Amino acid sequence: MSPDERPDLEPKPPQPGEVPVVAKSRQSLARVRRELSDEELGSPAIQRMLIDEIERLERENDDLKGMREQYHQSDKRVASLEQQCKRSLAGEVLFGTCLTVGAAAMGYAPSIWSQQPTGWLTLIFGATITIGGIVSRMVHR
Repeated sequence: MSPDERPDLEPKPPQPGEVPVVAKSRQSLARVRRELSDEELGSPAIQRMLIDEIERLERENDDLKGMREQYHQSDKRVASLEQQCKRSLAGEVLFGTCLTVGAAAMGYAPSIWSQQPTGWLTLIFGATITIGGIVSRMVHR
């Protein structure tokens, strides 16, 4: 089996002008009558063919059980990573907002410095919001 035909990998999309390859089922048995008489079931060739088919289906079933487990593990991992991403995005928004509002307040404080205690309060408010934003980022990491 070539690396391009591994069953656990997505197939590559066909290139323009290329005919897509379709997986074929067992066409040799597609038109065979499905009901077998007792006499036909007694035939050793039919019994071997049925046993081979049962064994093939059991192997395929075992492979698919492993794939199902891998799917559920991957699904849990994706959900966990998406939640971390959302939490990280919320932390970034909080950090950016606090820094912006705090810096704006500290920048505005000198222009109203002559109006006390408003100048001091604006400076303290800006510094508090800026420090709060920095602390929130440290906590989220």
